[in-house]
Formats: sequence, structure tokens, C-alpha cells
Amino acid sequence: MQTKLNDYNEIDLLYTLMTYINVSSSQDMYYTIALTILNHLEEIPNISINDLADMCYTSPATISRFCKDLNCKNFAAFKRGMAQALALAEDEIHLREDTKHLINDNPQYLIDKIYDDTVISLQMARPELDIKKIDEVVKLIHDAKSVHMFGYQFSRIVCNDFQLKMLKLKKFIYAFVNRGNEIQKLETIEENELVIIVTVSARKELIDSLVRKVKEYKPKILVVTMNKNYTNPLVDYYYYLTGKESDYTQSAMMGTVDMMTLFNVIYVRYGLLYGNE
Repeated sequence: MQTKLNDYNEIDLLYTLMTYINVSSSQDMYYTIALTILNHLEEIPNISINDLADMCYTSPATISRFCKDLNCKNFAAFKRGMAQALALAEDEIHLREDTKHLINDNPQYLIDKIYDDTVISLQMARPELDIKKIDEVVKLIHDAKSVHMFGYQFSRIVCNDFQLKMLKLKKFIYAFVNRGNEIQKLETIEENELVIIVTVSARKELIDSLVRKVKEYKPKILVVTMNKNYTNPLVDYYYYLTGKESDYTQSAMMGTVDMMTLFNVIYVRYGLLYGNE
């Protein structure tokens, strides 16, 4: 069973296509279509469905089904989404002009800036971390019959890393793989189990839609985020992490490190409290 987040309007198509490559069999036709698109990105906004089908050695009908699987209404909507994604990617790195000049004059400054920004963000979080709150999260994880983690894009890396570390402590955790708006194995969640949603920015339209779908299975939900303005009446617990994301990239950088560090603390604390059981 697979559940789609149909309420989510903004599709990160580039991420979705990469996820097809990462989780699908190379024998899967959708893998072939995604790979072909990724290898011809600049052509896609202007290509015809017939030409793309020929490039993938498949039919226009299969291309159309692939677009719907991406939660695009049709091929035209997919092309519009790709054009928007590529336009956004053109502004992926947007440093201020004075910063660019500093880097041009002294390239070493770039290393100092990124490391300094990361350290600053970690230092913002550190004074507000409370071991009592950490212990509450650790107890939730320990007491739950099953734990399920969700993370989109860079937060997924945090979930997968935490999953492996916790397995070494003999606590198995599901870390869900998603293909854009599609959630796999959602039906494994049972009533009163624990779902942890890891999200740096907690974009409301995306996380609200995910929470609604997950809550249908009646688990307890913990949201871990750096967005202190995010709330939802269906969420049972929150852990708000202080930090500062970069303002010069479209991708998470400091937030990913902040989240990884928080879950490293949770992992070590879990081992100290429950590792000998």
C-alpha cells in the first residue's frame, strides 16, 4: 500500500526524481524515465511527450502515468513544474555581492564562512538543550512498541543515520523512504505507536498534510523542527530546536547538522539509559 500526499501543492520535482533513482530497481520503467529526465534536464521544459517517450523506449501513455505518479495532473503540468524547479535551481547559491568579493579576493574565506555559520547555529542550540527534555524524547522512543521516522530531503539523511545507530542499541526504527509526495509502508503504523517527523523548516502545507495522513493510523506524533511557529492540533509532542539556517542557499546546510547533532545526543543518551537491557 502506498499513500500520496495529495494536499501538497508544491512538488520538489528534482528531489522526487532523484528518489526514484535511489529507491527503484534499475529494471523499473519509472527508474528509466527518471534517469532519462535527469540526464536531459535542460531539454525537458520544451520537449514533447512523444519525444520523451521515444528517448525512454516507452509509450506516451506510460509517460503520462509517470507524471500522475509524481502527483502532476498531466505532462504539461509536469513540464511547468520542471521549469519552475530549474529556475529555482539557478538561484541555488545566492551570496551577497560583498561576500562574493571577499571570496574572490580570498577563496579561503568561503571555508571560514560555512564553518563559522555552522558553529554559530550549533552554539545557538546548545544553551537551550535541556537534558530533561532529551530524556522525555528518549523515554518516548524506548516505551513505544514501534517507532516510525519521516524526513523529507535532507532530514531523511538524519532519519537514516539515527535508524542505523539505534539498531546497534537493539532498538529497531522504521525510517520511511518517500518518492516526493508518496509514502511507502504507511500501513505498518499501528495505534499508539510513535511517529517522529523530522523537518528543519516545517513548511506547513507539507507537514500538515503528512500529519493528517499519519494520524489516520492513530499513533502518537512527535515533530522535531527548527520552526518554532509550527503547530498542529493533531501533533502530540514537539521538540523545537534553536538554530540558524543559511540565507544564501536553497538547500538545508546548518539545519541538517543541527538535527544530526540533536539526534546524536538522543542516541547516546538512549544508550546510557537503556543500552544494557
